[in-house]
Amino acid sequence: MHHVPLFDHGILINRGSTDHSLEMCRQFAPHWEVRHSRVPEFDPIQVDAEVMEIEKECAGWKMVLNTTEFLCCWDKQPFFDSLPLLGEQMYSIRTIVMVDPLNAGYPDPVYTVPLVKQRHHGYFPHDPNQPFIGRFIHKYGDGSYTPGRHWSPWPYRVYPSPAFILKFVFSPWNEAMRQRKLQIGPTLSSQGKQLGLGTYHLTTKEQLEHTYLHFAGQTEDLRLIPEYRQLGLL
Repeated sequence: MHHVPLFDHGILINRGSTDHSLEMCRQFAPHWEVRHSRVPEFDPIQVDAEVMEIEKECAGWKMVLNTTEFLCCWDKQPFFDSLPLLGEQMYSIRTIVMVDPLNAGYPDPVYTVPLVKQRHHGYFPHDPNQPFIGRFIHKYGDGSYTPGRHWSPWPYRVYPSPAFILKFVFSPWNEAMRQRKLQIGPTLSSQGKQLGLGTYHLTTKEQLEHTYLHFAGQTEDLRLIPEYRQLGLL
């Protein structure tokens, strides 16, 4: 419901999904393409290589998102109109990491309302070596991404607000989300483990809860932040 009105075309890459992503896509976006991945394991290098092969088939502005990531902008047409006007072929859209606070009192999400309108707690990540962690939107043949798709050698600039990726990392923090996060680690490839890529998925339920508690201490009510309010999600 969120992305179908935003993008002209969508492709779901299905790599053995067990969280009903495939069924939901067929129900809510029946006109989208479904591609079954040729990468059986979660191998960060091969997965992104497959993504870039598919990107080469697509013209115009393109963006690769995980199923837990939502592009949010105030208005679709001004956003896409601004991309060529700003003079670049690639932009990094900044991320807001969504984390439920302790004892939030949030009810479980419902499918009749977009998730981005049901959760309003998170934080803006800051890394001194990578101050604007985000996702790319671009017009190149492919993004030429490094593993993880957070950096590219192509020239790019950080897109000015108001546009963000809402990344639901520890939100909604319920049993379904815990199980979703725990299912990824066992599929990590031996190459990924050797290179130390994606190893944060190798966790236990207890470790996962400890990690959540750490990030829950950083989360805040985004409705109090002017940049977030500009997205019109309230």
